[in-house]
Amino acid sequence: MDQSLDMLHMMLTSPEDHINEWFDSEFLKAPLARLASELGAPPSQKTIAIGGMMMSMRHNPGMARPRGGTGALIQALLNLVKHEGGVVLTDQHVSQVLVDDGRAVGVRVANGTEYRAKQAVISNIDAKRLFLQCMNAADVDAADSKLRDRLERRIVNNNETILKIDCALSEVPRFEHHHHQDSNLIGSVLIADSVRHVEIAHSHPTAGDIPDSDPSMYAVVPTVLDPSMAPDGKHTLWIEFFAPYQIAGAEGTGLNGTGWTDDLKNKVADRVIDKLADYAPNLKNSIIARRVESPAELGERLGAYKGNYYHIDMTLDQMIFMRPLPELANYKTPIQGLYLTGAGTHPGGSISGMPGRNCARVFLSSQRPIAQAVNKFKDSFAAVTRSMLGIV
Repeated sequence: MDQSLDMLHMMLTSPEDHINEWFDSEFLKAPLARLASELGAPPSQKTIAIGGMMMSMRHNPGMARPRGGTGALIQALLNLVKHEGGVVLTDQHVSQVLVDDGRAVGVRVANGTEYRAKQAVISNIDAKRLFLQCMNAADVDAADSKLRDRLERRIVNNNETILKIDCALSEVPRFEHHHHQDSNLIGSVLIADSVRHVEIAHSHPTAGDIPDSDPSMYAVVPTVLDPSMAPDGKHTLWIEFFAPYQIAGAEGTGLNGTGWTDDLKNKVADRVIDKLADYAPNLKNSIIARRVESPAELGERLGAYKGNYYHIDMTLDQMIFMRPLPELANYKTPIQGLYLTGAGTHPGGSISGMPGRNCARVFLSSQRPIAQAVNKFKDSFAAVTRSMLGIV
């Protein structure tokens, strides 16, 4: 019982409170706070303390990267779909989900072409865009008159997303003042000087401010583990820097009215690189080329609402059976034949494959209702039989 209450308390409190309960060293607390804030909120945010457990989860069950980078995983999935007779279309922006008599029957893409579905339409985009931008309002209201309003008012995104920097390097960044070993770069590098440093890095974006005066960041050199991702002797580096999607006071300017311009994103990137170079002095001279993607560009590329790659914030009130809303949390929707998956469904963002697997199971179950009922009956009958025979 005590352990259950401890778990409940941990779920409701903040990463900062939880970390302070168990640790004293700032050297340890700061990176744990930074990992917890990967959920997209400052470490003082209540209900995301479970993010502080991310370090232990990286050890057990552990993390993995596909050889050749994430693109290799995508290619493997494409190969599987094609092997099974599927067809994958790219650069086909879906403008509308087609609904007839309360049932999703296909999609219309931007050039007007319509694709009809044999069994169902499964959406991997966030619920707000799906129901508010890609569907006829009358079709949504006919299925659930309150859904559009709840999507507008109840789902929360706190304006935090990332500015991403990709670099081609002539050599590995060397952390000379931190007992550098190349093998230490197999994992990720967290620049988090203190819990307060992390708090500023994640609270400022919510207010629309860019926390680049003393940047905190997350950096990975994937070529240390997988040299195939760069020419012999060369390396790649990507840096994740948390920043606001909408810059305060810059509304209506920049890309999509967010305030982000090419000049601004590169000035911010310069400051981030400067900070990382304090730790790895050889970094600047080793950069062959770099590419900076602003939060606005990230949102546009992913089609993500406010650039949120998790679709919606991963706070407790928007997790498990409430993600993205209770009426959409089982991968089904009020529209018959329309299913929802992706980062905005349980268990949330990151590359786990679990939202897709769960949605696929729900879809397949709906296609075989009789078989499912028979299997459930068999399981129940077997359980009762074991109970009567005293078999555990």
